[in-house]
Amino acid sequence: MKSTILVLLSFFVAANLHAQSRRRSGGPPAAVSGGVTILDPTDPLAAIRSHVESNAAAPAPARPAANPVPVSQLRIPSKAVKELERSQKAFQSGALFTSVEHLQKALQIYPDFIQAHLALGLRFIQLREYQKALTEQQAALALDPRCAQTHQNLSFTLSLLNRYQEAEAAARQSLDLDPQLVASHYILGRALIAQGHVTPEAMEMLRGSESAFPDASLVLAVLHFRAGQTDQTIAELRNYLRAPMDPDNKQKAECWVAQLSQQPAPAVCPAESTQPTFR
Repeated sequence: MKSTILVLLSFFVAANLHAQSRRRSGGPPAAVSGGVTILDPTDPLAAIRSHVESNAAAPAPARPAANPVPVSQLRIPSKAVKELERSQKAFQSGALFTSVEHLQKALQIYPDFIQAHLALGLRFIQLREYQKALTEQQAALALDPRCAQTHQNLSFTLSLLNRYQEAEAAARQSLDLDPQLVASHYILGRALIAQGHVTPEAMEMLRGSESAFPDASLVLAVLHFRAGQTDQTIAELRNYLRAPMDPDNKQKAECWVAQLSQQPAPAVCPAESTQPTFR
């Protein structure tokens, strides 16, 4: 981003910097059923962290005419903008902590810089400092309560803090403002399930986000399996296999499909019929 105009046009992008890798964090905690460890469908950590890293360069959504840019964002000092640009360069070179320092300097210069708050919140998520991330997102929300992306980011962080009822509310607010935010569909589904609400709405939210969050298919497969719905389990596993995100999960899903459908299994599959542990 080379000009103040471009910064102002895109400052509602929650993840405005290009991710340097698609590192997947350690997988979600597993649940044990019948002595077999399986994916815990109430834990959204891995998918959220992956989303933050792999979608950092997502283009800014069009801002509804009814929600104009706050006046405070039309007078950002050039020094603050320069610090944001330096933060971008540092992040692109893999210097995450230096990126954080530049964002903090930008906010020292201009505390009402919404994009700096949002970007800093995402840096803290990547550093797994979720409470700090929450503070930045709340600051951004106070400056512009009508930004759907900020509500979505807030729902991410609240989920990571296991505050699922609040995450549900934030995801619903983001969807009220912009029903097209796929990640909010995913978070809403996960937040509902985490509260024990395996409802038709929760299932629909997951189905609607499978293309962007393939792990949603794995969660649905586990839920169908627990409900004794073998055909639906196989269907969701096959849906995941259309665009698997993790080689290990891909192999395990293939083995499980073969076992459940009583088809010849690949040579790498275990001889005994077991539920896999997805990462």
